[in-house]
Amino acid sequence: MKVLRVVSRSSSDPVLQVLSRGIGLTERCQYAAAMRIFATVYKTVEPDKYPQGMSSYGLCLARLERKSKLGAELCERAMLLEPHDGLHRANLVRVYAAANNRRKAVEVLEKGLRRRNQDPMLLSVRKEIGYRSSPTLRFLRRTHPLNKLYSRCARVMVKPVTLSLVLSLLGVG
Repeated sequence: MKVLRVVSRSSSDPVLQVLSRGIGLTERCQYAAAMRIFATVYKTVEPDKYPQGMSSYGLCLARLERKSKLGAELCERAMLLEPHDGLHRANLVRVYAAANNRRKAVEVLEKGLRRRNQDPMLLSVRKEIGYRSSPTLRFLRRTHPLNKLYSRCARVMVKPVTLSLVLSLLGVG
């Protein structure tokens, strides 16, 4: 569920209308068209006065021109100016994911979900990047046989343990 939120100015403001169009294009992954809109808008107006589209502009820069550092800076600046808007944090996660920095993307996502537990933008981004919880035994790799066995056992412990269940988990009989 994508929700377009443009607040703090009247809806008759032409700059906000253009920014809303650019944000919508970014949400539909039409980065080239959105990039032209954001570049034009932010050449004519001060970005700090209209932070609504800054993170989307940063995402476009990261996706099209591979300027991940600048994209992340724009997202972080937008988060400082509008901390209540989950779109900025979601776009920052997407920027880090586009830069193949999964660890940083997950850190930002977890921090955002701690602050705003049920934010629809953050929940949709979590599905986008293929978020998985950490392994049950964190000191072992996810693919280690003990971690796999322990995880399977922990999931089925709510069921009564029978001999056939234990044998099926061990792959015997």
